Amino acid sequence: MVSGPAPGLIVTGLTVDVPGRRVVHGVDLAVPAGRILALVGPSGSGKTLTARAIAGLRPHGGTVLVNGRPPVRGRDVGYAFQDALASLNPTVTVRRHLTETVRAHRTGDPHAALARFDLDPALGRACPFELSGGQAQRVALALATVHEPPVLIADEVTTALDPVTQATVMDLVRAQAAGRATLLITHDLSAAARWADDIAIMRDGRIVEQGPAQRILSEPGSELARELVAAVRETPRPPEVPSEKAGTAEELALRKVRRVLGSRRRRTLALDGVDLRIRPGEAVAIVGRSGSGKSTLIGALAALDRPAQGTVLRDGQDVWALRDRERRAVRHRTGMIFQGPLASFDPRHTVRQVIAEAGPYDDGLLRRVGLDPAMADRRPATLSGGECQRVAIARALAQEPRVLLADEPTSGLDVLTEEHILRLLAALRRDHGPTVVLVTHDLRVARRVADRIVVLHDGRIVEELPSGDLDSAQHSESVRLLQATAL
Repeated sequence: MVSGPAPGLIVTGLTVDVPGRRVVHGVDLAVPAGRILALVGPSGSGKTLTARAIAGLRPHGGTVLVNGRPPVRGRDVGYAFQDALASLNPTVTVRRHLTETVRAHRTGDPHAALARFDLDPALGRACPFELSGGQAQRVALALATVHEPPVLIADEVTTALDPVTQATVMDLVRAQAAGRATLLITHDLSAAARWADDIAIMRDGRIVEQGPAQRILSEPGSELARELVAAVRETPRPPEVPSEKAGTAEELALRKVRRVLGSRRRRTLALDGVDLRIRPGEAVAIVGRSGSGKSTLIGALAALDRPAQGTVLRDGQDVWALRDRERRAVRHRTGMIFQGPLASFDPRHTVRQVIAEAGPYDDGLLRRVGLDPAMADRRPATLSGGECQRVAIARALAQEPRVLLADEPTSGLDVLTEEHILRLLAALRRDHGPTVVLVTHDLRVARRVADRIVVLHDGRIVEELPSGDLDSAQHSESVRLLQATAL
C-alpha cells in the first residue's frame, strides 16, 4: 500500500488486462501536489497503459484517487498525448480546440493557457498542421491544462524533439507543476533525471524501483535501473571502420542547394545555399533543431526532392541531369530508413511484403537485424517500435545499398532498444561500408555512428567537425545543442 499526502495522485494495486492476459500488475504510485514523478522503462513495459488507466481511458483494477477521491474522467486529469499532432483535429484551429474544452468543463482561459506555454496568441488562428513539432507539443499541453486539472499526465512529450526544443517544453512543464501532481511518461532516463523530482522504473508491467531522481541516478538498485543509467552515461565509442572489401560506396555532394517549401500563402526557405561533400564510405551525422532543414537535406541527397537552385551530385554526376531511368537506378542504390518507420510501411502488407518491395526477401535479412523469421507473416502494426525500426533496416539491406540515409532512426526508442539499432548500423558499416548519412537530434547517437558532424541551423551549415571534437564546438548553435543534452 502506497502512503502519501491526500492532495495529489495516489494509485494502489493498479492492474490492466488485454484480451487473454494481464499486462499491468499491481502498480502503486504516489505523486504529491507540486511534484513530478517520471515513469521510466523500455518500450512495451506498460507505461502508457498505466497512464491511460489512471486517466480513465482504459478499464482497470485497483484504486486511483485524486485529492482523496475517485477522479472524474476529463475533469481531474489532463492528458497530453505522445503524438501531439495526431491528438489534435487537423481541420480545427488551436483557439477552437481550447474554447471547446473550456465550454465542456465550464472553466479556464484559452489566452492564459497559451501564455503559460509561451505561445503567441496569433497561433490561436492556426490549424495543427501549420505548427512546428515543439509548438504542437506545447498546444497539446495547453489543451490538457486549460481547465486547471489537479493532475497532468505528460506522455512522452519530448519524443522526437530536438534537445533545445525539448528543454523549452519541459522547463514550461516544470514551471506549471506548482500545486499540480504531474506524471511524466518517458523512455529517456536523462530527461527524467533532469526534470522529475522522483522516478519509478517499470518493466513487464511492474514497478521494479522508485525513489528520488538523484538517488536513482547515483545509486540505482535494480538491474534495469543500472542498465538504463549505464546506457545514458556510456562513454562514446569511436565509429566502426568500414570493411576494406567495401569499395562500391558512392560520393555525395550538394553545391549551393536551395530548397523552398510551402504554398503561395506560406513559404519556408528550408535549405539556403548548402554546400556539402561526403566521401565514399564516410559516415556523417546531420544535427540541428526542429525546422533546421535536416529532413529536407536527406530528401535532396536521396534524389527525392528537386532543389529550386543548386546541384545534387552522386559520384560526380548531377542526378537531376540524368534520364528518369538512370535516376531511378540511383534511388535503388540508396537505402532509406525513415523517421516514422511504421508510417513508411503499407499497413496492408506483411513484413515479408514490406521487405520484398526493396529487393528479394530472405529469412537471413530478418536474422541479421535480430528478428525471428516467424515474424515475416505479421503486419507492421502488431510490432513494437524497435521491431518496426529493425524491419526498416532489413528493407534497406535488401537493396544492398551503396548509400544509406537514415532519418532519426532511434527517435522514440528507449536507450536499450536504441543500443541494438546502433549496433546494427555499426555492423552494416563494418561489413559492407556504404556511405552513411544520419539525421539525428541526439548528439550521443551522432558520436557513436559518425566520423563527422554537420550542424544545420535555419537551412544553413553553421559548423562541421570530427565527432571526437564535438565538445570543442564554437558556433553558438552547436553550443546550445551540447548544453541542452548535458545531464
